[in-house]
Amino acid sequence: MDIITPAQEADLPILCEIFNEARDDNGAFPKDVYDIDAFRKVIEGEAVLVARVADKIAGFASVWEADTFLHHLFVSPHYQRQGIGSALIDHCIKLFGLPMALKCVEANTEACRFYERRGWRNSATAEGPEGRYILYVRELST
Repeated sequence: MDIITPAQEADLPILCEIFNEARDDNGAFPKDVYDIDAFRKVIEGEAVLVARVADKIAGFASVWEADTFLHHLFVSPHYQRQGIGSALIDHCIKLFGLPMALKCVEANTEACRFYERRGWRNSATAEGPEGRYILYVRELST
């Protein structure tokens, strides 16, 4: 992974593509496809960070800063298992601090394991529009 930077307007079409592609790839989400306008609404008001590999966008994270809530973490299927998701999380923690929370669709078992291996604790479960989800929390080390 080469660099993580704030998203620029020109990045949004590629981020939307990654969002749709990654959601479709793992089968845990409804088959909804977001156009660029719908995607803009999904990330509206959030700090969006972009990971680049050799000048190509490989993934992104978005954080609702007021609640230190990691709303989205998506890595293109072409770049998964290369440390990009971990690097994005580490960068978010560095910028926004802990504690931090996120929701993960329970059916997305691979993502749940990813978060748990990185120190996120299952805090609660609930039902949401995309199905049952787990609320994970990452707290300050004691």
